[in-house]
Amino acid sequence: MVRFILILSLGLPFYAFADFLGFKIGDRNESKIPQYTEKLKKLEMVNNPVYEDNFNQLVKAIEIKLEEEKLFCSGEVADANGKVLTKDKKQLCFRELKESYLEATDTIFNLKKKYLGLIYNRQVERLTQIQNKIRRDIDKSF
Repeated sequence: MVRFILILSLGLPFYAFADFLGFKIGDRNESKIPQYTEKLKKLEMVNNPVYEDNFNQLVKAIEIKLEEEKLFCSGEVADANGKVLTKDKKQLCFRELKESYLEATDTIFNLKKKYLGLIYNRQVERLTQIQNKIRRDIDKSF
């Protein structure tokens, strides 16, 4: 019993201190940016308009969520429960938002780079086929 009281008396101040510092779970909206980033990573890269449309929609969703979360972190907008971030929690919120957004931009860059490489390789293949066809046609005509 003494151990229970001792643990309880030591645990509650730490919990209260964590709440004071702004680490209480469920206190802020969970960012959707990492979810959209994961969806981007899972997109199957093919050279067709469907991939480009899906990619562009996810990038647009990330940009929209970024703006929404900026407003939330600045304290201009309340969360789903009607709570507005306090001044001391805003900095933590912006740090988390920055980290999520940097990861998303890195993912977007890498995917665009891969996609451009895919398109480039296909164009070089087509150009080579055209060159070979022209050479065959010239060989036949002379």
